[in-house]
Amino acid sequence: MQHKIFYGLIFVLAVLMAGCASPSSSVLIGDARLEIPAEQVKVYLEKPENYEEIALIEATSDSSWSFGEQAKMDAVLKRLKQEAAKVGANGILLQKTGEKEGNSVYVGTGAGKYSGNLGLGVSVGKAFGLTDKTGEGIAIYVKPENEKDVEPAGNE
Repeated sequence: MQHKIFYGLIFVLAVLMAGCASPSSSVLIGDARLEIPAEQVKVYLEKPENYEEIALIEATSDSSWSFGEQAKMDAVLKRLKQEAAKVGANGILLQKTGEKEGNSVYVGTGAGKYSGNLGLGVSVGKAFGLTDKTGEGIAIYVKPENEKDVEPAGNE
C-alpha cells in the first residue's frame, strides 16, 4: 500500500512541475467583454483610430512543439489571440517580441523489485540551449466606425 502512495506522490509531483509555467497570461486593465472566437482577433502594429484597452497579455512558444523561427512566432501570435479573445478583445496592439532561453524541467522515476528487495530512483534535470519566442501586447477592443462615443443624454 505504501508503494502505491509513494508512486502516486511522484506522479503528482511530476504533473505539478510540468504545469508550473503557463505559455500565456493576461492582466485586466479595463472592462472585459464577452469572449469571442480567436479567429476574429486582429493584430495591430500601430494604434488604430478608436479603441479601448482591456488587458495586458503575453505569450511564449514554450511547449508548442513548434520548430523553426516562423513556426514559433506563429505559436506566440496564436496564443496572444486566444488570450485576447478570452477577455472579448477584437484586437491586439503588439508591443514587443523577443526570445528567451528555454528552461524545461524533466522528472524521471524508476522502481524495481527483486526477491523482496526494492530499488527506487528519482532524477530531476534541466535542459538549456533551446530558445522560445515571446510576445507582449495590449488586448484592445476596436470600435466599429459606426459606433461613436456618444455623450449620455442630459449632460448638456
